Amino acid sequence: MEFQEEINLEEFKDYLIAYLRNTHQEDIVMDSEVVVVDLNNLYYYGLMEFVDYLIHNPQKGIDFIKECYESAYFTLKNEYPKNFIISVKNLPKIFKTNKNGKLFTVEDIKSNTLGKIVEFEGIIVMASKIRPILKKAYYFCPKCGKSVIKEVDFLKIAEEKEYCECKSELNLIEEKSTYTDFQEIKVQQPLDLMDNPEEPPKYITVFLENSPGIYAGRVKITGIPVKIKKSKKLPIYEIYVKALHCEVLDGEVKVKITREDVKNIEKIAKRNDVVDILADRLIPEIRGHSAIKKAVFLQQIKGVKKPGKRADIHILLITDPGIGKTVILRKIAEIPGNLYGSVTTATGVGLTAAVVREKTEIGEDTWVIKPGLLVKAHKGTACIDELTVNKDLQSYVLEAMESQTIHISKGGINAKLPAECAILAACNPRWGRFNPEVSVAEQINIPAPLLSRFDLIFPIRDESDRDKDKDIAEYIIDLHRAYLDEKINKKMGLDYLEIDGVKIDKEFIIKYIHYARQKKPIISEKAKELFVKYYVEMRKRHQITARQLEASIRIAEAHAKAKLKDVVDEEDAKEAINIITECLKEIAYDPETGTFDVDKILGVSKKERDKLTTVYEIIKELSEKSELVEHEDIVEEAKNKGIKENEVENIIKKLIKYGDIDEPKPGRYRLL
Repeated sequence: MEFQEEINLEEFKDYLIAYLRNTHQEDIVMDSEVVVVDLNNLYYYGLMEFVDYLIHNPQKGIDFIKECYESAYFTLKNEYPKNFIISVKNLPKIFKTNKNGKLFTVEDIKSNTLGKIVEFEGIIVMASKIRPILKKAYYFCPKCGKSVIKEVDFLKIAEEKEYCECKSELNLIEEKSTYTDFQEIKVQQPLDLMDNPEEPPKYITVFLENSPGIYAGRVKITGIPVKIKKSKKLPIYEIYVKALHCEVLDGEVKVKITREDVKNIEKIAKRNDVVDILADRLIPEIRGHSAIKKAVFLQQIKGVKKPGKRADIHILLITDPGIGKTVILRKIAEIPGNLYGSVTTATGVGLTAAVVREKTEIGEDTWVIKPGLLVKAHKGTACIDELTVNKDLQSYVLEAMESQTIHISKGGINAKLPAECAILAACNPRWGRFNPEVSVAEQINIPAPLLSRFDLIFPIRDESDRDKDKDIAEYIIDLHRAYLDEKINKKMGLDYLEIDGVKIDKEFIIKYIHYARQKKPIISEKAKELFVKYYVEMRKRHQITARQLEASIRIAEAHAKAKLKDVVDEEDAKEAINIITECLKEIAYDPETGTFDVDKILGVSKKERDKLTTVYEIIKELSEKSELVEHEDIVEEAKNKGIKENEVENIIKKLIKYGDIDEPKPGRYRLL
């Protein structure tokens, strides 16, 4: 119901003064510059009619709150406040649902909301730097000498001139006027609040007065939709939102879980094979690859967040063409809070954040921040296809993966953007097929320092196997049939499976993941003993690093959470160790020595490094006799030390690449 102008606000005055005196006593004592009134609290305090009036008549309602606050302030301090701003937030539930009973969103902001208070959530996709804007204008009349102070509406100041009572135009005295920090942001409707996430997301520009500087993340805006004319010829307007309050949310997407859901989740969690079942059902379109599916499922649940330690698990998939990596990434991106993106060297800036000059809706060109995929996926998973990173971006991505922040300093903007997300990345080998004999770093366009930040690296190889190929072919064909035939769909369990009377479908798995995330299991003494034994033995035999130990802890915690445990026990530790070992078998196993060589992942294995050192020393010794060393002499000496000729060729190329030697003449080398 919309109230008429003749409503008697005085009826609410005493109640509102009492509420402000009791609820905002700390603001009054501390002389707060911004007083934020919680409208939901005000509503249930008994002032329902006033809140309704305020939402439909925001300026008059806020002016009345300001008047009442001054009275409340006076009763406590026996003086009136000098400078303060009234802000409002947290609309009662009845006012933040649309006509369909769903949560009010960006796409609901239309002409019927103009001039009323609305509340909605959004993801920041652009943020300008902070600029001062006139808030209280100090005017001086050159004719009669009178001074006038006026509150400024920045949307109208450019259109209107101010006049004195003597009808002379007033002069603005800038040094005596009051300014506030102004920022312009553009927000996108969160995918989890869209009816159809496949549709292009809706955007809206928000004007923030008294902004603390907000550059990225998920925000909740309480504000007033306003119209600004954009066409000189036609009466057509664009809608913007003048924010009254902007709250940065923690980024965690809230999934509604009922008591019935909890009952079903806890029932399924009792099964010994619960992780295997849910991991397989998470990506039912892909046949096999159980270890990878399990790792990706545990990645969604995450480890336990601790000060200075990340809980997110980073996974890299190196896949031969046609394996279905994009299917995996897009499927995981369907989980609320996760995002998908394909990155190339040319557009890699979209991975982190960009600072560019851009013309904003108000004012001249200015520097703005455009958050990238890792920032937008805060608290979720960034699913990155075709991962490549150029040298300019490497430091940003390294920081995002390890400290989970991105520092930006350019164009007067100095910001620290949150990037607390897991990374599920995929890429193809540089030469088409993954070669287990060659280091991972040499096969993909990802620098070694960045590569070392991934907890798990899984190559997915396209190997010919008659029985396996027949099974995959039948499964792919049945997939196509299942989409059109309900009986086949049910037989395959493509859309859902029923286990122990519980329907296991996409919605159930999403709820299960979000419910399991709430757990914070502690590592038991027996699990600790297992981890210590594993690390000491693997360190001695295989030269693993503390990074593998940290990764195994995160995976074990995620496994315990997946089983809704309060303690990380031996089972969880063993499962984590098995996953790490399975990963190392694929990318770090040396068949000659029968050991895992972690250095092989990053470029140069211990065995290869020893041979490099040997050949380098040969060249060094020979160069004492002659400045230029003959190729044949190097090969002969290397053979005596057990290094084959074809290996010498490759080693010489690498020594040249690393800058240890050069080849001033064909077949002749010298030290650098």
